[in-house]
Formats: sequence, C-alpha cells, structure tokens
Amino acid sequence: MSTTTPSDSAAHAAEPASTAAQALAAAGDVESARDVSALDDAALAAQKRLGANKASLVERLIYGPEPSVEELQSGTRVAREHGNAATPVVDAALDCLARGEAFEADEKLSAALRSAVAKEKGYGYTVPAEFGGAGASYGALALTEEELSANGLGALAVEISGELTIGAGSLIGYGTDAQKKTFLPMLAEGRLMGFALTEVGVGVNAKKVQAYVELDEANDCWRLHADGARAKFYITNACHGGLVGLVARIGQGGKKVGLFVIELPDTDVARGGDQDWGFSCESTEVSAFVANHNSRLVFENFPIPKQNQIQADGVEVLFYCLRMGRCMLAAMSAGYQRMLAADAANFARQRDGVGGRVVKHELPRLNLGKVLGGALQARALSHLSLQQDADGVDLAGLRDLTKSAASGTAMESQIACEHVFGGRSFHKSARVSDARANIHVFGIVEGEDDLILMGMIKDICAKFTDRYMAGMLGVIQSINMTGDGQPVAKDKRILRIGPRTFLKHPMRCLMANVKLLGNKSFWGLMGWIAGNALTDVLRLPGRLVPTSMLSRYSSLPKPLRKPVRWAERKLRGRRWSYLGINLWYQLELTRAQIPLQRLGKSIEHLFSIVATCHHAAQQDVSQQRVARLQAELLKQKFEGIRILSRLRGMDHLRDMVADVGRDIEKDESTLIAGVAPQPFAQPWE
Repeated sequence: MSTTTPSDSAAHAAEPASTAAQALAAAGDVESARDVSALDDAALAAQKRLGANKASLVERLIYGPEPSVEELQSGTRVAREHGNAATPVVDAALDCLARGEAFEADEKLSAALRSAVAKEKGYGYTVPAEFGGAGASYGALALTEEELSANGLGALAVEISGELTIGAGSLIGYGTDAQKKTFLPMLAEGRLMGFALTEVGVGVNAKKVQAYVELDEANDCWRLHADGARAKFYITNACHGGLVGLVARIGQGGKKVGLFVIELPDTDVARGGDQDWGFSCESTEVSAFVANHNSRLVFENFPIPKQNQIQADGVEVLFYCLRMGRCMLAAMSAGYQRMLAADAANFARQRDGVGGRVVKHELPRLNLGKVLGGALQARALSHLSLQQDADGVDLAGLRDLTKSAASGTAMESQIACEHVFGGRSFHKSARVSDARANIHVFGIVEGEDDLILMGMIKDICAKFTDRYMAGMLGVIQSINMTGDGQPVAKDKRILRIGPRTFLKHPMRCLMANVKLLGNKSFWGLMGWIAGNALTDVLRLPGRLVPTSMLSRYSSLPKPLRKPVRWAERKLRGRRWSYLGINLWYQLELTRAQIPLQRLGKSIEHLFSIVATCHHAAQQDVSQQRVARLQAELLKQKFEGIRILSRLRGMDHLRDMVADVGRDIEKDESTLIAGVAPQPFAQPWE
C-alpha cells in the first residue's frame, strides 16, 4: 500500500524548505542545510501520517494558548486504564528469573525466557489480535517495560521495546495487508525484529545511508549491497533467523531512501562459486546490552523479494516509530531508577556508617531522593507523552524532551546510587553494576548527547521562527549575495549585524537596515513584542494573588502548587529567551549550539517540574513528597542556567571553545601529543 500518490509527491516537493534549513544555507553550510531539509521533510510526512491535530504541549506552555489542568494530568490515565494488563507477561518473565532460567551461561537472554514471554504474547503485545498479537496499547506496553526494568530484566524490556516500537510499528503503520499477514504473526510468536538503519560509516544522520538496492529483473527481486563501510552496525535484535526492517538507497547514490523487510538466513553464507550472494551476522562486541543481540550485518548482492519493500521513505518510517521508542525509553528509565532506589535504600537501611545506619544521614537521603525523583519524572513524562499521542496531539518537542530528561535522570541516578552503595555497587553480581552500561546508552546521540535538544528547540519554536524571524534572516542573506546572485566570499559573509560589522561593512549593513524597515515580518515581530510585553505587564498584579486562591492550581496538593505556578511562568518567559538569542546571534545562531543547548535544558527542567507535579497529584503522599523534592532540585538546576544575562559571556565561552577545538582539529593540542590513539574497532573509511 503506497503512502503517497504522484500528486501528493508533487505537492510535497513544492513545499519550501524549513526556515532552519534556509538559515543554514544562508550561513554557508549547504551540506547541513540539505540534511536538515531532508530530515524535516521526513518528520513532516510522519506527522501527517499520524494525523496529529493539536499543537505541541510544550509549545503551548511557552507561546500559548495555555493548556488545561486536565490535559496536563491526562498521563495519569495510562496507569488507571492499563494497570493490570501487563501482569501475565511480567509474571512469566519474573518466574523465569526466580528459577534462574532467565539468562544463558554467556549472559544472554535465554530461550526459556523468550518462550515463556512469547506464550503470554509479550513479543506481540501491541500487535493487533487478528495477526496473533495481544492487541494491547502502547500505554500497557510502557507499564510492562517499566516493571521488567525495575525487577532486573531491563535487557528483556529493551528487546521487546525494539521489537514492537520500531519493528512491528513500521509494519503496522506502513505495511501492506500482505506484509502484515506475513510478518506480524512471526513477531507475535516470538521471532525477533530489528531496524537496520545505522552503518559502519554512518551514524545518526539517517539521510546519509550508503547501503543500496538495485532491481534484478531476471530474478524478480532487489539486490542489497551493504558491505564494508555500508555494513549495518549496532543493530539491536538482529540475529540469525530473525527479521529486520532495513533502510537502503534505491540505486547506488540514489536520492530516494527505501525500507525493506528482510528474513535473515539461519547461518552465515559465503559468496562464491555457484552462490551469487553473501551474508554474515556477528556481534558488535559492545559492552552495553550484553544480554541482547546487537549485530553487524553484511549483505553482498543479497536477494530481497520485491513484495518485501515497504512503500514509504525509510527515514519517515523511522520518525513515525521513534516517538513510541522514546516513550518506552522513558518507561525503562523509570524502571531502572526504581531498581536502583530499591537496592540503595535496602543497603542504606541495613549498613552501619559513621554514627549509625547510612539511611539516617542527610546526604545519603538526598541521593536516594534524587533516584526516586528521577524515576517519578521519567514515568510522568512517559505517560504524558503516550496520552498526548493517543489524544492526537503533536509530540514535537515533547518526544525529544522526554528522551533527554529520562536518559539524563537515569545517569544522575546511577551516580547517586553509587554514592550510597560505595564500592559494592561495582560488584559483578550487583544489578546496579549490570545496569551501568545500559543506562549510559540511553542518552547516546553520536557526537554529543545534547544535540537532541537542538531538535526540540527547532520544533517548538518553528511557528514563531517562520512567522517572525524568517524575513529578517532573509534580509541578512540578501546582503551576502553579489549583484549577479552569487554568494560573497566566505571571509566577507555577514552572519550578524552589530557595531563591529557596521564598522567593517557600513554600506551593506545600512542596506540591510533599510530592507528590514520594509520587511513585513519585521513589523509583525514589533507587533508581537508589543503585544506580549503588554500582556506580561498586565499579568504582574496577578503575581500578588496567593496561589491557593487560583482555581488553576486547586487540584494540586498544597506543596506542589507553587512549583507548578512558578515553572509555568518561567516557561512563558522562554519566549523572550528565544527571541533574545535570535536577535543577538541572528544568522550565526545556526552555529551557536551552546546557547541553544542551555535554552533547551532550561525548558526541559521547567516542563519536567510541571509534568512531575501534575502526575504526583493523582498519587499517594509518598510520591507527592518525592515530586516536591524533585521540583526543588530541578528549580535549582534551572536557576544555574543564565541565558540573556550571559549572552556576552557565552560569546567569550564560544571563542574559547573555538580556540581549543581548532587546536584539536589541527592536531596541535600538546596535552595529547605523543599519546597514540587506539585504532577504531570498526574502521569506517
């Protein structure tokens, strides 16, 4: 079943590139502009496929209209509606664990465990019943993932999450009826499925994949070429005899990226003689997820039946599925942190320290509170995201924030737990030690974990940028062009107009200002500033009204009202922060990752306060106490971030970072001179 018609494709091709892509191109970063534009197109297509009909919750908390309390507390419906649905799956898994049958001698998940879970339809949990699955919701799956992770079976949670979100999810969302009838029953029976995107030579940039297929008319099939640097790498759940959804270009160097469902051979196959294709599957030897299959897949002229192509852009499908993957990651994070808290609390209650039991001291209590707070925060974000998706709300911003916050709290909780446990947390038999590598993987984005916050800012501020900033950026772009329409030399390019550039390029800057006065979006921005400033002034007297008198916060327990009110006010203030860094950096904002990261972190902390407190409002007193502590810790983190008042300081910091980075780039950093780097385990060149 094709997801686009020729007319759809033509209309889509006619749509202009996003403002972010245009800004990158104007700043001279054509390659990044091309990548961002392609990824934006794929994300937009996935959003249309989902049919989201309401603006992002994070966007509305910043720009309005203000979401209702009922919507902010809607995530609590997940547990109420699906609280006991996952019990048979979890019970079957924990019974195996109790009998010592959950893991093989090599520490991999056992066949006995998989068989027991498959009997309860755990591997087909969200697969529709008509295809042999349990037909459960993603909310019920999140509860399952959390309980498995909380009880020492995080590896099984990882396996099932990959199986159902990005594996079965791609088939359910985009597969033809024939493909669903063929492959979904296999998953429901317990056959593993991975998603083969990343390669030896390509990491997170999905539009850069180099594996490709060519049509073999004689044999009525596709031929897949994915070897050397094109080999698929870090593919979770990929194993002999399993399934993968594989992303590859249509034709070598082709522009279109396709998605294919492949049944992997039961053994490696050497190419040669009468055998015109080859295949191998071997471990990537990563230290994380050691209990799971994580593989390097090599395909040489590998045949794929034509009917196994999913008729959609492979990266679009990735965006479609990742939203649920991030909700499940947060659920697993909550479970892992509950496990850490339970083990650390048990140790603290029994272990004597200086002056009595460890649990009686303030610092260990603070660390235990951090772990519990991280668990509650991750759960609140997971459940709220799931309910937002079910209610047809765009998860732009929230999906990235959820991943960033959940992975960040998990790593902080790992350290906090170790502070309570001490050296015992590193014992080979300790669950705390087993979890360490997996928890670190949760936040991985190649190059820099916090890059995900760049996407969050772009998504939640896109409408504001398109409406009010695009025209101004276009003015700056225009003065970077010669009279015959060619870009000026790189050393003459102007990225922001200020006193220095006025002195250096007076005529071009004057021309830009004249053009700006005739730009509609500039006057629209002036109107926005005036209107929002007036609204904020009119709000000032309201700050004197006690929180207890405001109906908006009446459903919250008294200790949680002030943190939520404060966080909502500060979130509205992020409008001005984003405007300020745009006016300060102008076109240079395409390169200014540090201020964008700080803005993203500040939004993450504030939104997490709101989500955690509203979630805890429907829970018992012990969880409300955890939420109160977590809100205070998040507030302190937020207050440690300065944006507008530190713009000049951030410029100095960026200059220093540029100097050090330049030395590293040119191999002129003497601190590492003479230290031979270790060769890469999997060279990509």
